[in-house]
Amino acid sequence: MDNYIESNDLLDDPVALRKRMRDEGYLFLRDFLPRKEVLGLRRQIAGICRDAGWLIEGSDPILGLTNRPWMREGAAEWKPVYAKVQALEGLHRMKLHPRVQRIMDDLFEEPSFALPLTVARMAFPGTREQMTPAHQDWLYIGGSTEIITCWVPLGDVPQCVGGLKVLPGSHKAGFLAPKTITGLSGNRVEVELDPTLGWCTADYRAGDLLLFKALTVHAGVENQTPDHMRYSMDFRYAGVSHTITEHCMKPDQHWQGEPFSWETLEKDWRNSPTAHYWQRLPRIKTKMRDVLWTQ
Repeated sequence: MDNYIESNDLLDDPVALRKRMRDEGYLFLRDFLPRKEVLGLRRQIAGICRDAGWLIEGSDPILGLTNRPWMREGAAEWKPVYAKVQALEGLHRMKLHPRVQRIMDDLFEEPSFALPLTVARMAFPGTREQMTPAHQDWLYIGGSTEIITCWVPLGDVPQCVGGLKVLPGSHKAGFLAPKTITGLSGNRVEVELDPTLGWCTADYRAGDLLLFKALTVHAGVENQTPDHMRYSMDFRYAGVSHTITEHCMKPDQHWQGEPFSWETLEKDWRNSPTAHYWQRLPRIKTKMRDVLWTQ
């Protein structure tokens, strides 16, 4: 795979940034977020994983060393651990960093806002079949097709540990109807089967930020190590003139009921500016989630 085009040199040139996003469907920014803050969040998540018995006993939790077999998101054992991660104020504060807000305002050419729904990933080593297949986020989030996803590696993530890969320019094809598959996510865009396509990725560092459009095809990269977990998070932004779906105003996994409600997740930081920050924003336009695709 090729390496991403780095766009740090365009940070003071919004016109060039928007052009690159239009052309490539993604922007990759090195060392954009404060490394200390990113690693602090990683340590908190790793501590929760350690307490759950997911990490090798006696190892430094921040290394993410595990001897557990691959676990699917949504498994019974995963749910209570993930609820504790979702209750971390720092997880929800990261997306509100002023540098992120500024670049999003530049890209949308208007005030923008972070969607409340924020996802954390705690990925065990697994086979290629257990990695997230090629897909477009719009299938799952709906709303405006111009919504931008931000993917943040929580720690250094070399290619051998996995991470994310992106198919540049794929957003120009519009919505691609996926094929139903068994296993992770249940859907796959068939471009993943074409070995001639020019995927891009990186040896990620804590502080890097990857942005891509809702119609940009992307996928997980196989974790080739036997014992390293990969921690990451993703969140999304929209311009104030855009419409989002109502489920993006709720916590991740809200469909499972308690403990995935804002009242429960925010109880230890309800006095923080992060709590219910969207209530202080201009009115956000929402709609019911559509049935986006049927086979």
